[in-house]
Amino acid sequence: MPKLSIIVPVYKVEQYIHKCIDSILNQTYTDFELILVDDGSPDNCGKICDEYAQKDERIRVIHKENGGLSDARNAGIDVATGEVIGFIDSDDWIEKCMYEEMLNYMKENSLDIVCADTNQVKEGKVKFKPRYSKNKIWSGSEAVCEIMNGTLDNAAWNKIYKRNVIGDVRYPKGRIYEDVATTYKFVFNSPKVGYISKPYYNYLKRKGSIVASGFNSKSRYDCFLGYRERLNFAKEHNLSCVNDCELLALETALAVLTAFYANSEDETSERFVDISNFINKYFHLTYSLFK
Repeated sequence: MPKLSIIVPVYKVEQYIHKCIDSILNQTYTDFELILVDDGSPDNCGKICDEYAQKDERIRVIHKENGGLSDARNAGIDVATGEVIGFIDSDDWIEKCMYEEMLNYMKENSLDIVCADTNQVKEGKVKFKPRYSKNKIWSGSEAVCEIMNGTLDNAAWNKIYKRNVIGDVRYPKGRIYEDVATTYKFVFNSPKVGYISKPYYNYLKRKGSIVASGFNSKSRYDCFLGYRERLNFAKEHNLSCVNDCELLALETALAVLTAFYANSEDETSERFVDISNFINKYFHLTYSLFK
């Protein structure tokens, strides 16, 4: 099996980080390097990372100034030595057999990316709904449309990637919903993509997080930017999912507009005008209809 690099951005997760790291160190697949990227965390996370590194030689710690999740992931990618790369968020945890079974599936089917399913964990309750009823294998062109039409999720962390499909693609610094703007590029670079209908990844839905806030203007606008970029990408590459991309971009734009009104966004602001122009373009409506 190829050596694996697991990248974990770390920021203000002192009460969760032990469970995350322990779940990685307890994997049945052991030939990996764990890159903990301390993104200028103001709590004890940096110290905790260093303590783990002293106990396990597979762990490397990067301490850097705070630059956000995208910047931390990028820092990890830049130093990773593995042939295959995986990402874990530091408040989540994974099942013991995750990497062994995903790497086996990758090897047996000559895959460039393997996707898995996710448990949603909220207030101690676990919710699981499979994306597909059985395992799947797609060509790259098929898989990118599965991503772009919203059937296959954008998440970085329930997947493994051969490093050549990542190449020089990096996450957009400073954005929320950075996966929307990035994962499809990895998939587009992949000749063959697989999916395992099994929830290896446990995603913690925390109260008060930026993404969890339904009317957070920045998160919604950042999400829209990703969907608009995907639409432009689909048009540029003559993909069959252009209509799906248009629909998702429009739905997101309308959600952004709702958030703007809820937060009394300045109607002359650059991003308000940007959203209004996009909606008007596709609906052929005047701005006054949205007032």
